[in-house]
Amino acid sequence: MDNSTISDSTIFSDMSLEELLVMLCTNRTNMTFTECLEKEQVLTILGIPPLVVLPTLAVTLLIVAYIIVFVLALIGNSLVVIVITRRRSMRTVINMFIFSLAISDLLIVLLCVPFTLVDTLTIDWVLGPFLCKALNYIAMVAIVESTLTLLVIALERHHAICYPLRARMIKNPRKALYVVGVLWFLSMCLVSPLLVVTQVIEHHDTLADVVVLRTYRFCEEQWTKKTHKQNFTLFLVVLLYVIPLTTMVVLYLRIANQLWVRKAVTPGDMPRSKASSACSLRYKKKATKMLIIVVVLFASSWLPYHIVNVFRDFTHLLDSGHNRLMLAIVQLVGFSNSFNNPIVYVFLNENFKRNFLRTLTFNRRRQMLKGKKGAKTGSTNIFPPYNVATNL
Repeated sequence: MDNSTISDSTIFSDMSLEELLVMLCTNRTNMTFTECLEKEQVLTILGIPPLVVLPTLAVTLLIVAYIIVFVLALIGNSLVVIVITRRRSMRTVINMFIFSLAISDLLIVLLCVPFTLVDTLTIDWVLGPFLCKALNYIAMVAIVESTLTLLVIALERHHAICYPLRARMIKNPRKALYVVGVLWFLSMCLVSPLLVVTQVIEHHDTLADVVVLRTYRFCEEQWTKKTHKQNFTLFLVVLLYVIPLTTMVVLYLRIANQLWVRKAVTPGDMPRSKASSACSLRYKKKATKMLIIVVVLFASSWLPYHIVNVFRDFTHLLDSGHNRLMLAIVQLVGFSNSFNNPIVYVFLNENFKRNFLRTLTFNRRRQMLKGKKGAKTGSTNIFPPYNVATNL
């Protein structure tokens, strides 16, 4: 029987479902009539793609990779939050923004990583309409907020190092927290359309527009026009990713020129000895390296995600096993940025490194000191007076 004949909707409309199934599954020598139905051969013959099921090896590797990202990011960013909130010496202007980055990463880790894995491994969307809206919205808010925070850090560092005679942009940690609050509010407003357009959509595979053969659900954006979705995607990518990162590159190039080429010394360093000024410059360089690496890791981690998003919105991306695996991988690469920052802090910032170790051993030391009345507590001041790696 010719497939073109089978696909003729006129013939389908004149047949009952039982007659159609008999026609499709009779005279197939390689299986019984029951096996034909059980293995969805009817859908295959009709040209309806089978439900996407990833290979076992791919599923195993994805589960292991997502668990590793989840555990590392949860531990690392929790330590960042604990260290900054517990240690008064760590509450500097820059560290308030680092605190905000850690909160963004924790939101992604707790709310996006596990549910994205579930969505990838299941045949259709099983998490309901609320999580469909909330997860996509929170993920994009965290990404946008991180970008804006990194941009503000670059602006503050550029102003402080390249224009040392001018007043500081953000004078104290309290004002830095106000700026953080504004950035979160702005991020939530900018991506608020996602709360409206993100919906759970049911898709039906039908036979001659009469018989429903299969129903499954997708969590996706439903815009009135496709061009609206494309414009919103370009807005997020260009105005909230490309332009901020380009600005950061220019700012950090100017900072690098000031510190490495000109080796400029700020007025606050002048009364000090030559050794103290050199030490101050060295710590400023190290802190700047840390911030540059944070920006580079953020940009490179989320770049594949933005590229795939643009490609998906401007072309038709089928829900095939290959494409689903690709989406899972680019999302995983983006999520991996959540544990990059704490690792960078440990290697390039002595304050964070020492406080991380102190936090990890806090309970054991507390038990050792318990009951020792009048024990010395002066050891909490473990930073040399010239260590200004985060307080620049």
